[in-house]
Amino acid sequence: MKQLKKIWHALAAVALFFTVSHANAIPVDMELSLVIDVSGSVSGDEYNLMMDGYANAFRDGTIQNNILSTDGGDVGSIAVNAVFFATDFYSTALDTFSLLDSAASINAFADILDTFVRPGSGGTRVYNGMNQATALLSADNGYESSNLVMDVSGDGTSSSSATQSARDAAAAAGITVNGITIGSLGINDFYTNNVITANGFAIHATDFDGFSSGIQTKLRIETGGGEVPAPATLLLMCTGLLGFSLARRRRKSQ
Repeated sequence: MKQLKKIWHALAAVALFFTVSHANAIPVDMELSLVIDVSGSVSGDEYNLMMDGYANAFRDGTIQNNILSTDGGDVGSIAVNAVFFATDFYSTALDTFSLLDSAASINAFADILDTFVRPGSGGTRVYNGMNQATALLSADNGYESSNLVMDVSGDGTSSSSATQSARDAAAAAGITVNGITIGSLGINDFYTNNVITANGFAIHATDFDGFSSGIQTKLRIETGGGEVPAPATLLLMCTGLLGFSLARRRRKSQ
């Protein structure tokens, strides 16, 4: 009987812990995890272009207004973190979610991204980054939202079966997985077939110069609270990115 009481009290304590943890979580309109490829195919200059792209996207006025607006949500804030992956994921200070609830906090997060030291390099295993992001989004991370989004960027592919398993695990946890690919259209096909969830979408940039425009477009969609665009609309976006990239190349050559 005493042993049974001990078990009962232990279970009650666990239930109380999770109730209190949930009650203390800060409500936000979205929990967003940026999953970033730092494999060996990404050069140092390309890494800097990519991180500049993320930083400038968060500095974008439309994206800031979307985050702080209550039109697409109830709170006017989001929580965001970043996961870096190559052969495996890297644990960094950006694993911890940051609360973006003011222009100052958004700009501060952008500054961190802009100067964040590359954590490593290696092969490309997209699924390891995705699995880590799923774990962090599903954990008691201090924030609470019914809108969980994983934003995977990369210029390579990995095992289809392992990546599909990571996608399915994310979907089972209620996470929408979107993607932005860099390089050949074959990488975009890989993301479409193996990375993004049924309710997600992918945008393609032909090179790292075009990534900045692509991630800005993507974050505008994700923070806007609207419908995911139809595939035809995404094709137009991709065409626009191709033109943006070519225009920048022409300007550089002049």
